[in-house]
This record gives sequence, structure tokens and C-alpha cells, in this order.
Amino acid sequence: MLIDTLPGATAAPPGSTVPILSLQKLDKRFGATHALKGVDIDFQPGEIHAIVGENGAGKSTLIKTLTGVHQRSSGEILWEGRSVALASPHEAIGLGINAVHQEVVLCPHLSVAANLFLGDEKTRFGLLRHRDMVAAAQKILDDIGFALPARATLSSLTIGQQQLVATARAATRGTRFLIFDEPTGYLTRQEAAQLFALIRRLKQGGVTIVYISHRLEEVFELADRVSILRDGALVSTGIVAETNEAALIRGMINRSVDQVHYKEQVPFGAEILRTEALSGPGFDDVSMSVRAGEVIGLYGLIGAGRSEFVQTVFGRFAKTGGQVFWNGQPVAIRNEADAIRRGIALVPESRRDQGLCLNLGVGLNVNLSIFDRLTRGPVLDGRAEKTAADRQIRDMQVKAASRDAPASSLSGGNQQKVVVGKWLNHGAKLFIFDEPTVGVDVGTKVEIYKIFARLLKNGAGIILISSYLPEVYDLCDTLHVFRRGRLVASHIGHKAGQESILTEAIGV
Repeated sequence: MLIDTLPGATAAPPGSTVPILSLQKLDKRFGATHALKGVDIDFQPGEIHAIVGENGAGKSTLIKTLTGVHQRSSGEILWEGRSVALASPHEAIGLGINAVHQEVVLCPHLSVAANLFLGDEKTRFGLLRHRDMVAAAQKILDDIGFALPARATLSSLTIGQQQLVATARAATRGTRFLIFDEPTGYLTRQEAAQLFALIRRLKQGGVTIVYISHRLEEVFELADRVSILRDGALVSTGIVAETNEAALIRGMINRSVDQVHYKEQVPFGAEILRTEALSGPGFDDVSMSVRAGEVIGLYGLIGAGRSEFVQTVFGRFAKTGGQVFWNGQPVAIRNEADAIRRGIALVPESRRDQGLCLNLGVGLNVNLSIFDRLTRGPVLDGRAEKTAADRQIRDMQVKAASRDAPASSLSGGNQQKVVVGKWLNHGAKLFIFDEPTVGVDVGTKVEIYKIFARLLKNGAGIILISSYLPEVYDLCDTLHVFRRGRLVASHIGHKAGQESILTEAIGV
């Protein structure tokens, strides 16, 4: 299928040499915070332009400025050589500027078809033609190459599938300039391949792609040029083929990272948790154990049963069979409160939906697990609460305007630090991390891995779920592979290669 058959996709004029969008001394301030500092970048028609940088480097502010959510403080934005205000999202969309955000911003209670046509519904005599919308949406999804059901309710899909729906919607709305913000964080390998194929076809049709990702291997696989932001300023723009990963990392964090997957060797202690033939919703017959000082990895495609297994261990789902042992003794974990009392902590896959109270301050979020220790009878001890919050914010190096700043105002990496810090405050003995580094930069990943080391040295055990195979492969002492709800293979150390592990997960 040719790209011009994508509904709404609009190619650049043939032979165009003027940048489709140009930033000239772009500046953005939020009070005393200088988020963007005189940024100069040109975006050419039909190029894939990657933007990399640590959390807090200014990438999110740049996206919101280009999509009309924020208005610039100074500087100029040129669209095909003429100055534009980009004073609202409506103006940006009218020009053909769209974005696919890391967190899906759609209507979960509506069908996939209804989300694709949101704001442009098919009607007749004032009545919604839902059947026609489903048929048209299914054709769009099939033509794009996304294996998704148009009739399904959006909330019934995985987070990764919802991300593809958001991508399909953005790609079919008169798009000429499309921004992707960490698009593969929740995608399976097959879904990422579908996304990359669409991005390349959009490029061939003249659409400009801005690709923001902390996964640098994706930058080298897709992008033509790459710009580095650091502390709100442009460090450099260059051709991807003329640089390397080490150079990008140095530019991003102004220091070298000798070992991105930081791992310390800690001697194993006594068994903390053991499951025998544990079964529950989405998984069956899983037996494994975790010792003090040990990192256990769970790898598999999204939907393989990994998250369902750990949520059952955490008491969120009821088991249907098998047994859980804690410190060698059989236990019944009936709910999350039971798990927390025993010393089990879960850092969930979706930090925004499951790990944070976004409208509450950073300090309150980081103290959520220990409020019972900070009260005098029914009254919260304000001084003790502030002291505990400030200590953990400092120790976790959370970048926030203050302890009272809402969690929603933080970057993705700093939100993750708050979620982890909440459980460090609690002093749990078993930490379950479900996709802990999705959407965080290289420097923050190293900080999170060093937190792992601190936990292990203090006698805790860790269960790590990650869809990013190099992460679990490098960090874990034992790696368990899940497929279709079952544990199909286990590997101690690095005796098996990554290719064979991936084959086990896919089942080919």
C-alpha cells in the first residue's frame, strides 16, 4: 500500500528544500525555571529527526510548545518559512502537527473505532453510524499493518496496543509533522516492528518524524539526524551515521557511562519467597524462588503472564491453585495489605495509573506507605512527615520544585524515583519491579540500578520484569521465560544467548 492511501496523511511538496519547521532562539520559562534556552533546530521535510536527552532536559517542554500546549516565552517558530504562533493545539493540528505521547491520551471506555474517529465521527441525520466507523477503522488498521480489532473497547487492550491505536489516530489526521514520545516503551517486539514499518512509510511519503527515545539503538535504526538536549539547551545536531552511542551518552549527561547496566555482585542469603505450582488469572503452574541479595528476572512478550503472576503474589489477584511460601512458611496473601505487611513491595508497570497520586504533592506520594508511622493517634505529624519526605527526596535525587509540587509536574524519570522511594521508605524485603525503566534516560537508569544494589546489600530480594531483553539478561542472576501464561524456561547466569531466550519467549 502506498503511503498516500493513508487517510489524512499529507506529503511535503516535491523538491521542497525549506525546513518544514524551524526553531530560532526558542525560549520557555516557567517562573524561575528556565526550561528551554535559546534552542535552534531545523526539521527537514521527510526526515526522521531524533531528539535525545536526560529526563528534565527539555524534551517534554519542546513537545508541548510545538503542539500548542505551551506558548514560547521568546524566540520564533517558522512553518515552511513563515512565522507562526502555535498558540493552541487546534492551530498546531490545523498545520498538520500531531504527537503520539508516551502515556496514552484517549477514551478508554470507547471502542477503538470511536477513538480513531474522535471529533470526526460518521453520522447520518444526526445519528452515529458506528457500524460504518468500525468498518472504516478496521480498514485503516489493516492497511497500516496494525493487527488490532476496531470493535474492541480500548480499555480491553494492552497498554502497548493502546499506544498503536494512538499512533494510527495521529497518522491519519492530515499529519505532516508527527512527534513520537517514547513510543516503544510498552510495545512487544512484533508491535515495535509494525510501528517502525509505519514510520518508514510515513517518511517515504514526505512526513517529518520527530522521534524521542531513551533507547539509543532505536535512534540508530531509524533516524537520519539526532539533536541532543541538556538542561534545556541544544548541545548539538548531527547525522546519525556519523556518531555513536558513547558520543550521544556523553552529550546527554556530560559524563561517560562505562556500564549502563550497572550490577554489583552480592552474596545470596536465605530464601525470602517461594511459589510452588502457583496459578491465577492469566498464568498456570509457576514455581520459583527468590533469595536475599538475588535478582530474579521475568521475561516474555506482553500478555505472557508475568505481570499477572507478580500481582497475584502481591495479593491484587486471588490465586486459583498452588502455594506461596514466605521465609519458608506457607502463607495466604489475600490482599495487598497482607503483602505489604509481610514486606512485599510492587513498583507497577504504569506509574501514572497505579503507582502515584498525580494530584498530590511529591512529599505525600513518597510517604504513602508509611503514614501509619507518621501519625499521633488520628492526626498526621506534619513535622515528621516533612522530615521523612525531604530525606527521601534528597536520597533519591528527585528533581522537583518543592515537596509540595504535584507528582504530575515531574518528568517520567523523576516520577519513577518517587514510586521507588515510597517503598524504600517502607523498608520492604521483596521488591517487585514491573518495567521500572520505561521512559527514563540513561543516567536515571544507572541511578535505579544502583538503588537495586543498595536493596540487595541490605538483604532484600528483587523480581524484575522487563520487555527489554538486554536489561533482564545483564542484571538478573536467574532469568525465567514466560510464554502464554506458563514458565517455559529458566536460565542461571549467561549460559544461554539472548537469541535463544527470545526464541523461547516467542515459541518458534
